Amino acid sequence: MKRELKILVLSVIIFGMVMPELSSAQGWGGRRKPGFWDDWSFNVNMGLSSFFGDLSIYDTEVMEKLTQESGPAFGGILTKNISRKIGVSGQLLYGNLKGENMSGQSFESSFVEYNFHVRVNFINLFSPDNISKLGIDGYAGIGQFLFKTTKWDLSDTNAESNVHSTGIPEFVYFFGLGMSYKITDKFGATVDMAMRQAQNDKLDDFNKNENNDYYSYLSVGVTYYIESFKKSKSYGKGKSTRGRMPGYLPMRRRR
Repeated sequence: MKRELKILVLSVIIFGMVMPELSSAQGWGGRRKPGFWDDWSFNVNMGLSSFFGDLSIYDTEVMEKLTQESGPAFGGILTKNISRKIGVSGQLLYGNLKGENMSGQSFESSFVEYNFHVRVNFINLFSPDNISKLGIDGYAGIGQFLFKTTKWDLSDTNAESNVHSTGIPEFVYFFGLGMSYKITDKFGATVDMAMRQAQNDKLDDFNKNENNDYYSYLSVGVTYYIESFKKSKSYGKGKSTRGRMPGYLPMRRRR
C-alpha cells in the first residue's frame, strides 16, 4: 500500500507541473508555437553510482563513499523541452555498485535502469527574461531497474559466493539537481547528482529490518541541442528579384 501511495503522489506532482505548460504551449500567440518535433536535446553522461544500504559503512564520508562503495556508470537522456522552464525526459542508465560491512560481508552489483522524469529550470522559472547560458535544473521521476548481485561472506571459512538476480523489473523513484552551461547553440556541458530509492532491500542481497536500499548517480555529460527533427521546407529556386521595382519586366534583347 505504501508503494502504491508513493507512485500516486509522485504522478500527481508531475502531472500538476506539466499540465500548465502544455496548456500554455497550445494557446494562441503572435508567433508560431513549437511543435512536438521541435526543441529537443540529447545528453550522454558518465560518472559514479554509489550504494546506501545494509552493506555500506561510508554513508557520511564523501571521498570514501566514492572510492570504496561506488562503481562506474553511464547513460543517455532524451528530453522534449515543453518550454524554457520545463522539460520531459526519458533516461537509460547502466551502473555498478559495491559495499561491505564490519562483519566481513561484501557485495558487487550491476544494474540497468530506465525511467521517466520531469526537469525544471529554476533560473528560467524565477527569471523568465533570463538570457544567461547557465541553467540550474531540479528533476524528479519514476522508473524500473534490473540488477544482478554477487555477495561474499568472508566471516565464513568456506567464503562461498551467492548470486542474486531480479526476475522482474523493480520499481525506483528519484530526485536530483543539476547544472548546465550552453557552450554553443548546439552543444552544452552538464553536472548532475541524483538520489534513488529502490523499492526492495535486495540490492546488496542482505535483508535487514525491511529497509529499502538507496543508490546515487554523480555524473558529467555533454548535451546536443536539436532545434527540430523536421527538415526545413525548401522553396523553389529562381533568379533573385531583390531591388527590382514592382511590375518590373526585363527588356527583350534586340536581335
